[in-house]
Amino acid sequence: MTDATVLEAPVPDTDDGPPPRKRDAERTRKAIMAAALKEFSQAGFAGARIERIVKAAKCNIRMLYHYFGDKKGLYLAVLEAAYVDLRAREAELKIDFDQPLDGFLELQRFTFDYFEKHPKFEGLLRNENLMHGKFAAQSRVVTETAFPLRRTIERLIDSGQTQGLFGPDLDPVQIYVTIAAMSRFHLANGYSLSATLDTDMTTAEWRKARLTHALALLEGYLTAGSRRASGPAAGR
Repeated sequence: MTDATVLEAPVPDTDDGPPPRKRDAERTRKAIMAAALKEFSQAGFAGARIERIVKAAKCNIRMLYHYFGDKKGLYLAVLEAAYVDLRAREAELKIDFDQPLDGFLELQRFTFDYFEKHPKFEGLLRNENLMHGKFAAQSRVVTETAFPLRRTIERLIDSGQTQGLFGPDLDPVQIYVTIAAMSRFHLANGYSLSATLDTDMTTAEWRKARLTHALALLEGYLTAGSRRASGPAAGR
């Protein structure tokens, strides 16, 4: 059976009746997106099957192609929507740029929590990287939605260095990669690491300790070499 196989009865031609109501059309589109996110996160782009997506979405395959064009169009829409959701929730954080260390620690807490609560996004990213970021590299949405995040990090660095709280030569890209890595690595590799180190990394207690560890590492890196850390009060 191929991706083009129709599993359900065809949708009637528009000549046979009025077009679907806008509300129903949006509901169908959302159902397809939700089913596709699950399928792509579990099976990757190559392994995903359109038949399974339309069955889970309870829609006709023609509707999928109507909204998204083809499998590539659907995958890109799912990928972009996942990034938009992450960036939109980041933008809701109440960052006080006069308290830059607190701002960075809040960003770490948010990112850590987001990946834990959105395993389908983690699976989507894992599979996208297996394809060397093929679709992410094609998307202006993926790149442009990250601009506010980068600006936030740059402003936090500037504030922290101006106040003497942070050390010199902090790179915003390096910092975010570190934040993301400390939020994702134990999820992407948790089963193998749990077996290797004889430690259950899926428990709430272990993950709480992991977040505490991540926050301490981030704070230590940001403040290393700062004026306050190296001043007369540092040894008190």
